[in-house]
Amino acid sequence: MTMNKPGGERKKIVKLQVDNEIRFALVGISSHENDYRLVWAINNQIGTSFTRTDDLVIHQPKIGSDLEFSRYIFTDEDTYITYYLISNRCDNGFLFPEIKNLDFLIQITGAYDPHDPAEMIRTLKSVEIISAVFPLDPQQLKGAASRLAL
Repeated sequence: MTMNKPGGERKKIVKLQVDNEIRFALVGISSHENDYRLVWAINNQIGTSFTRTDDLVIHQPKIGSDLEFSRYIFTDEDTYITYYLISNRCDNGFLFPEIKNLDFLIQITGAYDPHDPAEMIRTLKSVEIISAVFPLDPQQLKGAASRLAL
């Protein structure tokens, strides 16, 4: 779109369209272990190689500080699928307060069918220190697209 500026010059207006489509699957995990212990158990029992990556930092203007959630990454080179294990809790609050009963999330991205996390759930259920595993609908979590955007 162009508009005339005073003096005959044209001014170009560009509109940014934000794509809020969610392109990942989520699995919720309940475990009373620390993040590093959970990662160790998952790596040993199901053969992944999750490694620590930068924390997920969410700014909270209401409390005047940032919330930092631990995050681990594993990329399966054969399937081009990337998995992020993210803590749902930190010292100051929750990543998603509406699912306080879940301690961790696994975000699945890449060449993955986001409507069928059944294989991941079945595999995680074999990890002894995991109490429960649930599929989550990212559409139902407030702010999932923006908080977990990669």
